[in-house]
Amino acid sequence: MMKIISVLSLAMITKLMYFNKLIGGRVSGVVSLVISLIGAFMIIHFLTPLLTRKWRVRYLFFINIIITFLIVSNLLFYRYFNDIITLPIITQISMVGSVYSSVLNLINFSDLLFIADFLFYIPMFKMKKEAKCRIENKTISIIISFVLLITGYLFSYYGVYLLDKKQPKILTTFYDKSYVVHHIGLINYHAIDAFKFIKEEVSMSKSLKDDEINKIKDWFKQSKLSIPNDNSYFGVGKGMNLIMVQVEALQEFVIGRKINDMEITPNLNKLIQKSIYFENFYCETGAGGTSDAEFLANTSLYPIRTGAVYMKYPGNYYYSLANVLKERGYSTFAMHAYKPGFWNRSVMYPNLGFNEYLNRNHYEHDEIIGMGLSDKSFFRQSIDYLKKVKEPYYAFMVTLTSHYPYDNTKAYNDALKVGELKGTFLGNYLEAIHYADEALGYLIDRLEEEGLMDSTLLVIYGDHYAVSKDRKDELADFLNIENMDNYMWVKLQKMPLIIHLPGDEGAGIKTIAGGGVDIMPTLLNLMGIDGRNIPMMGRDLLNCEEGMAIMRNGYFIDDNYLCLTADGVAYDITTGEPYSIESLRDKIDNVFMELDISQKIIENNLVEEIRNYLMEID
Repeated sequence: MMKIISVLSLAMITKLMYFNKLIGGRVSGVVSLVISLIGAFMIIHFLTPLLTRKWRVRYLFFINIIITFLIVSNLLFYRYFNDIITLPIITQISMVGSVYSSVLNLINFSDLLFIADFLFYIPMFKMKKEAKCRIENKTISIIISFVLLITGYLFSYYGVYLLDKKQPKILTTFYDKSYVVHHIGLINYHAIDAFKFIKEEVSMSKSLKDDEINKIKDWFKQSKLSIPNDNSYFGVGKGMNLIMVQVEALQEFVIGRKINDMEITPNLNKLIQKSIYFENFYCETGAGGTSDAEFLANTSLYPIRTGAVYMKYPGNYYYSLANVLKERGYSTFAMHAYKPGFWNRSVMYPNLGFNEYLNRNHYEHDEIIGMGLSDKSFFRQSIDYLKKVKEPYYAFMVTLTSHYPYDNTKAYNDALKVGELKGTFLGNYLEAIHYADEALGYLIDRLEEEGLMDSTLLVIYGDHYAVSKDRKDELADFLNIENMDNYMWVKLQKMPLIIHLPGDEGAGIKTIAGGGVDIMPTLLNLMGIDGRNIPMMGRDLLNCEEGMAIMRNGYFIDDNYLCLTADGVAYDITTGEPYSIESLRDKIDNVFMELDISQKIIENNLVEEIRNYLMEID
């Protein structure tokens, strides 16, 4: 019986190792991974000496079901979000049905290997039932069970210790969950995740100590004092309408690029020539994806460590962009022609200060592409609506057509000739984003026709990456990149940020590094609103001396360096040459401090308290 148990366990360990390989980890040479997996399976098997043969097989079968479910669900999640599942994300499981086609497209034929070992159980269940355990002595059975449990715990603990020694803080912050899985395996990762989740749930019921709140307030005080009184571009958009368009999966690498002598984004290229264009605007979203991008842009706070703010903290007070403008007489509208409950928007948008949320129920579905209403129809109907509302207004538009998996290419009528990429993942994406560009061209033309461009500040940006890491080789071939290493991959996680002012004022390319958290302070400056009394983590990209983009896993990019914190390496952003990470230690500490401050603000609903404090110290 022990031989059978060993074979079945080896099959499960093999599956877990293969999963590690699929998410970019090494299946050999990682001591902590091997030790951790052995420890995990000792803990799993500590009950087997106490069971009869019949129940041992059933027990192993049950354990295999759980492990297989964890592997497959995490693999699909990784292919879509380039991340690992955490317990808070499970609360978002109701949304899976809304992206059913996306999930199906994530499944590969080779994934059947994860259920192949279930064939081993067929002959096991056909064996004659045996009521007695092989080990007759109950005392010996208990001793063996105890030894397995303690030894397994020590092995798992040692694997975790090796990881913590190699990457301090990674187990407390979980800033790179894939890295954790690479080094201690999926089972130990989820055990730690469950412990952290329970611990966080308990701690959330406790308020922060006064000294912790005072440290947060002091951080904002120092930030406020560092803002100059005279800012460039201050008030050039004062009193104007604000239309902000968050474009689904619009990455920067398509800007200005051609395929078969055709521009992929001709309309955006044209608009950039007349706008302020930030070419080093990086993705800062976390597990919340599109909702995180919305949150970043409208609150200037970072996403939370696990899950999405929209799902976990929709009832907090946020002094958002919409709330700020509403206090100054603006009408505020959120526009997204999809299900109102998706990402909990029907709850979150009103709390973010939007007077109205125009969702799927407010639009005529006269043209369906992909997940819902086409972008062109969405823009047409949205402008028709805005023509009738009181000015000034803030309209926040979120597009849909270029949503993953980019597979409804028939609707684009081969408008972009992608040649040999036709029918491939990347070819489909290029066709989808070319259509999104066409729809944006329509929006720009309509604004000009209606005479709105002279009274509107138009902002267009991408929400998050379009090409997941498991497709990096396809992207490398397209961009003629020989070595798509981590440095190059992270450097490519850029989105375009375009700000167009009436009269093409300020047109030009800005090279400063930034991210979604910087949108709100930059816009407030343009609209003539003093943001020093508003709790914002971001920077005004038009006036700060140094830019920085901070990713939720602790990676950061400034104007000179790219730091892969979890990997323990840094690079010169221009040359790609390695740079001493120890020289960036102060910046690394500040990055984690900023992420921690933002986390505590959201967890403890501190925005209003901090805002009142900033107003008192004027």
